[in-house]
Amino acid sequence: MEMLEVILVCYCGNATKLNTSWSNDNPGRRFFGCKKFGSGFKKQCLFFS
Repeated sequence: MEMLEVILVCYCGNATKLNTSWSNDNPGRRFFGCKKFGSGFKKQCLFFS
């Protein structure tokens, strides 16, 4: 049987990347987010899964 690979796409159409949270509330929690997530971008993509 063949394994399927699923690629999540964010609101701006880019493939998401797997991140790991190191906050006090969610240490080690893994989540998918856009490469443009965060305050370093003029136009942020707020996709979070």
